[in-house]
Amino acid sequence: MPLLLVTGGPSSGKTTVVERIVEHFSAKGFKGKVTVVKDSDFLHFSRLNYNDSQKEREHRNFLRSMVQKELTKDGIVICDSLNYIKGFRYELFCIGKLVQTTYAVVHCDAVEATCSWLNEQKCEEERYPVAKIQELLMRYEHPEAKNRWDSPLYVVKIGKRETSAPVDPEDMSVDFDYPSPRFADVPLDEIYSGLLDGKALAANLSTQSAPLAATNFLHELDRVTQEIVASIMEQQRMAVVGDRFVVPYVPEGDEKVLFKKMRTLPELARLRRQFITYTKMHPVEGSSKIASLFVNFVNTNC
Repeated sequence: MPLLLVTGGPSSGKTTVVERIVEHFSAKGFKGKVTVVKDSDFLHFSRLNYNDSQKEREHRNFLRSMVQKELTKDGIVICDSLNYIKGFRYELFCIGKLVQTTYAVVHCDAVEATCSWLNEQKCEEERYPVAKIQELLMRYEHPEAKNRWDSPLYVVKIGKRETSAPVDPEDMSVDFDYPSPRFADVPLDEIYSGLLDGKALAANLSTQSAPLAATNFLHELDRVTQEIVASIMEQQRMAVVGDRFVVPYVPEGDEKVLFKKMRTLPELARLRRQFITYTKMHPVEGSSKIASLFVNFVNTNC
């Protein structure tokens, strides 16, 4: 049950690259099931969802739940979406750790001109609005191999060239140096061997599940999350967008709460309840781990 996470800008060739990966697995004789979790699986998905933060969160929640559901079965799961938020990629990485499977990230790397060109090749209902492409690329948090949740990382350079042959060396167009998704240099054999023969992620105390949560854990979970919510409510009163809050119990150097907008108490309380419900099923040890996971959860869902 390996997990392959495919990420890239809007209309950067991700789905075509995924199709090539699936075809390669079949050609290699892989007998297991290959499940592709994709945007269109979400009943209410539309490119316009990226204009609405609430719909975006619902979409990410759907992708997360589908990946988690499919990873309990035999076979390979490929998540084909923008996956442009590093916090969301981290959440999927943690799901992989929970089931102790192999994991990899494929980054379809295309410049804005290429994304716009590929977008025009789509049928009208599948296109992104032109302005949204630039906006999403500005918001895109590029994967980095040094991050454990982005590793191993396979970067696939995407351009417009409709051939795999080299171009004229005197051509100064960087964009045209790379072939289109169908001809791009995808390390298919490396991906195949890495997922099937690579080292599985090791579950740790942050991701291992337990049948029942101890009473003291539930008390600590309630107390830590409550204090963090109170701290956020207090600090955001004087904050400006982009500020990062240091909250109780989070170790120095770990992720801080990113202030994106004024959050209401009911909104934070709802997130807190969701986090508690999930974490009851996957207890962690220590207030610092609870705090770090909750901060990541808040940053991803706000």
